[in-house]
Amino acid sequence: MDIKKLALVLKSGGISVFEYFPERDTVVLYDEQLQPEREIADYLSLVEQMKAIHPEDLWKVIEFYQGRYESSIKFRYIEKDGSLSKKCMSGTAFCEADGKVVSIVGSVRDVTEDTVKEKNLESQARRDALTGLYNYFYGKKLISEYLEHKNPYDSCGLMVIDVDYFKDVNDTYGHLFGDEVLEALARLFTEVFGPKDIIMRSGGDEFVVLLKNIDDKSLLRKSMQLVKAVRRKQFSKSDFSLTCSAGVCFLPQNVSGYTYDQLFKNADWALYKAKEKGKNRYAFCDNLKRFELMDRMEEVGIGDIDARYMRNDLVSTAFEVFEKFNSFNAAMELLLKVIGIRLHLDRITVIRTNIKEKLAGRQYQWLSDKAPVVLDVPGGFTKEDFLTLFQSYDEYGTTVLQYDNMSMYSKDAENLLMQGGAKTVAYAAMYCEGQYTGAISYVTCQEKRYWSKQGRKQLGEVTKIISAHLAKNLVMNSVHQSGLAAIELDSLTGLISFSRFREETERIIVGGYGNTYVMIYLDFVDFKKVNQTYGYSAGDQLLKEFSNYMVENLKMAADVYFTRVVADQFILFMPCGISENISEGMASLIKKFEERYGGSFPGIKLKIRSGIYRIESSCTSASEAIDAANEARRKSSLT
Repeated sequence: MDIKKLALVLKSGGISVFEYFPERDTVVLYDEQLQPEREIADYLSLVEQMKAIHPEDLWKVIEFYQGRYESSIKFRYIEKDGSLSKKCMSGTAFCEADGKVVSIVGSVRDVTEDTVKEKNLESQARRDALTGLYNYFYGKKLISEYLEHKNPYDSCGLMVIDVDYFKDVNDTYGHLFGDEVLEALARLFTEVFGPKDIIMRSGGDEFVVLLKNIDDKSLLRKSMQLVKAVRRKQFSKSDFSLTCSAGVCFLPQNVSGYTYDQLFKNADWALYKAKEKGKNRYAFCDNLKRFELMDRMEEVGIGDIDARYMRNDLVSTAFEVFEKFNSFNAAMELLLKVIGIRLHLDRITVIRTNIKEKLAGRQYQWLSDKAPVVLDVPGGFTKEDFLTLFQSYDEYGTTVLQYDNMSMYSKDAENLLMQGGAKTVAYAAMYCEGQYTGAISYVTCQEKRYWSKQGRKQLGEVTKIISAHLAKNLVMNSVHQSGLAAIELDSLTGLISFSRFREETERIIVGGYGNTYVMIYLDFVDFKKVNQTYGYSAGDQLLKEFSNYMVENLKMAADVYFTRVVADQFILFMPCGISENISEGMASLIKKFEERYGGSFPGIKLKIRSGIYRIESSCTSASEAIDAANEARRKSSLT
């Protein structure tokens, strides 16, 4: 290749050539024909004063000429019009035999356009082509990184959003209009959610949003805002209306170690609940450990079990199983299997005890594939061993035995109580009309198990139900009400669960700080008319609106607690000054809600009643305060 052809190639590539002589500190610039065009002496001094090179990049250029450089560098260059461009400088050093650099022959090329193209390609790799939101792979990466490095004092929420009946949109209006809907939704999401939030299209008509540094009350409001905003969205097809369903999982502050997949499973479960209730709504995941149950379901393969038995609390499940099955044996077999899988047990045995004959025999038994059958024949025991066991039952009627701590029993009793390779056995007592009839053993064989207070309480309540049905006594309403498993959030409203509400308020009242608080019990008068006239979906929406209204107006500071007890009943626990007229304030707040939403239900007078109890120094528990507020509520309906 001759010099002219080479010069043409360099020109077409926008490349300028120079040669720097370190010993003379001189640079020679070459023209397009590679002929010396200009010589500049004391060059490094000029470079150090050169204002056209970005100050942050100047050091790289100086080191390039001083020989302390890589084969090429990139630096920012300030053009005469003030715009910023990027240039790439590369060169080769020519040395004498002793290694002394004689000159550096280099070139400079404008790479601004190339950099823009690189950024565009990088952005395309991260973004969904249709909506411009993050795609699944990059969005998941960002969320995972956030969760891994999240400030422990920050709380966050994960939403899984699905367009309702999106297949019908494509089938009715065509895929082009379907794309228009998704693009419009993406724009709406960027308006509803903040710039710090991570929004991604995970595939099809499903979207995932991580809301950073948000508390549970704000997450509740944001969920309602989203569903309403989608509902109000208008499109080019005048006869088309759009709704969405959302599942929400809240991760509180000071809680860490959760992954994207775990939170997604939780939120996806909540999305299923929202769709199950009629779509066009949001639902909250009721427990952060919900994903563990989902994993367990996949692991053991429970295709023969109704999915809701694996989602609902165990007490409700026990009642439903016994009511649904005509065969008591079939009900027992199913229920023990559900309990075993959900509680990660290896064996459950229903044991009938004859105190007079001092014999214990098996009535029913469920086994995992890791545990052997036990109690093929009844086992005998002594009076002393029986009393040791009986007197160890706690307030929930349970006791926990560990295989390496059985010194209080005789050897025969140890063999009876811990047979079949048991490492930990939780025994829950059974009674019939006040008489002890036996126990149910909940066993793990692979490793020792620690049973929490709440876990023992749950075993006790489930055992009461089984015991009652064994005795053909179905009147267990009081047990049912007291035995609901503790959850963290109410899946319908997103408020804290009633059980958590009681724990928080109990801590304040028992701690002696309750005399500056009030307990307020609220409910809708004749709420069943709303459900009967307008449907349960409308009733649920009204309860959500009320929850959101109260949260917004009460500002929900850290010392204010609000929960839904059951159905349309709510309880509020909040600080109140001695001279403050809480009755007038609450009446005004309620009246505004009634006026705002009363017109939505023609033919029904929307009315909310309340009962207020100002915590007294003599009050000893949250239950006592709740009962007093509830009594005040009932009396208010008589005045």
